[in-house]
Amino acid sequence: MTSAAYSHAQPQQLHIHRLSRLRDELRFALSRTDAAVLREWGGRSAGRLVRLTGQRVGALSDLVKSIGRAGVAEAKGFGQAVRSHRISVHLGDRTAAAIDGTISVSRTGASLARSIGNALVENPKDNAPKVLAAFLGFYAGSGGVDGDGGIPDLDLLAGIDAHRSLLTHSILAGVLAEGLLLAVVDLASQIGDRLPHDHDPLWDRLAAAAAPLSGPLTAGASAGIAYHLLWDAGIEPAAYHGLPVEMPMEAHAGLMGANGVAEAAYVDSCIGNNGPTTFTQGPPSEASTGRKFVETVGRSVDAAGQLGKDFFGRFNK
Repeated sequence: MTSAAYSHAQPQQLHIHRLSRLRDELRFALSRTDAAVLREWGGRSAGRLVRLTGQRVGALSDLVKSIGRAGVAEAKGFGQAVRSHRISVHLGDRTAAAIDGTISVSRTGASLARSIGNALVENPKDNAPKVLAAFLGFYAGSGGVDGDGGIPDLDLLAGIDAHRSLLTHSILAGVLAEGLLLAVVDLASQIGDRLPHDHDPLWDRLAAAAAPLSGPLTAGASAGIAYHLLWDAGIEPAAYHGLPVEMPMEAHAGLMGANGVAEAAYVDSCIGNNGPTTFTQGPPSEASTGRKFVETVGRSVDAAGQLGKDFFGRFNK
């Protein structure tokens, strides 16, 4: 064996040795853990899966209700504008509100980025691991910006024929990923004092860091899964594998997109968003950016119309 090959093999051997040690220590700790404790842990883990599924379904339901209420309100407003012959005024108002809402969303994103930056500067020791956990979670969930890989594509391990399974390309992927991580954190807290005295330091670091990092990690992973599902539904649509009914490709893409939206809505609820962004106008005494834009366009159209009338009026004389 060459020196280069030996240096490459040595870290691999150390890695395998450490994994074997961790497995043996886990087996030792579990052998000293009461069966009742493990049954309680299993019950909590199973109940957590049900709760996580319900939270995702509830988040999607709330989103659909919000969109429905907004649609009804817009339809009523448009109907009133038609009856009062104020369609152009109504469209101008809604255009201004949409511009203001878009600006508000952009400012919210910029504010969030500044908050993260300030947190890293003020307390990098505590906040940098959380930001990194969220980033790693997103990458693990999405597979990257091209939506290729990540947790949803784990079904490829079973072969290309198993790709796009409902288990991995739906909210179930997020439920299982988050449930598994939280179950591991829960188990580590149960067996921490039952490990060998001279155990691997990874157990202590897991016990110290798992609780504060599990939230950013699971939120990032769910965001990544949502991104992956929406990418597959909109950019690279393909049929689900193994569905019991035949559906057109549009239905497959719609189902996958709905799962992506549900996962995104769950992440939105987890990070503390108080509700959907509403597009509203400011007080009449203070013209908003959207209102100023609409009024400027209106004056430009009126001026152009007046110029056209004056131009053609000269030929009619």
